[in-house]
Amino acid sequence: SIYHRYFFDFASNYNKNIFQMGSVFSTNSYLQYKNDFELVIRATKDLENLLETQFGAPSGKTVGLHDKITHAEQTAGLSNDTVRKMRRLVTIRNRLVHEHGFNALPDRIQFAKSYDSVEKELRDVLKNRNGSSCIIC
Repeated sequence: SIYHRYFFDFASNYNKNIFQMGSVFSTNSYLQYKNDFELVIRATKDLENLLETQFGAPSGKTVGLHDKITHAEQTAGLSNDTVRKMRRLVTIRNRLVHEHGFNALPDRIQFAKSYDSVEKELRDVLKNRNGSSCIIC
């Protein structure tokens, strides 16, 4: 029946989304997205969520990702390299979303690797601060 098909599709997507929401992915899992827009948006949404929920970065429609990065930089003692990589990721995101002629990543693998290294340092900072590897604790 249509109901059962709808419910099955909903349940499958729900479980997949629960697994993905707030989860941290490796380069390979981000590269599963064949569309550059999806890859970039998912990665930067995860970055934004991490900065807000674990580093206390301000949220809201008037606060951009660069502002959240500045907050984390000032309060968490992030390395210059990580801050530079985060800003590069966000700049690429902004170009992809706002510039008419910019419709593809210059280097998908490098974008994913850069995100992974940023996320690793953020996790390490949290681990050192909290004494565990749990980013939710």
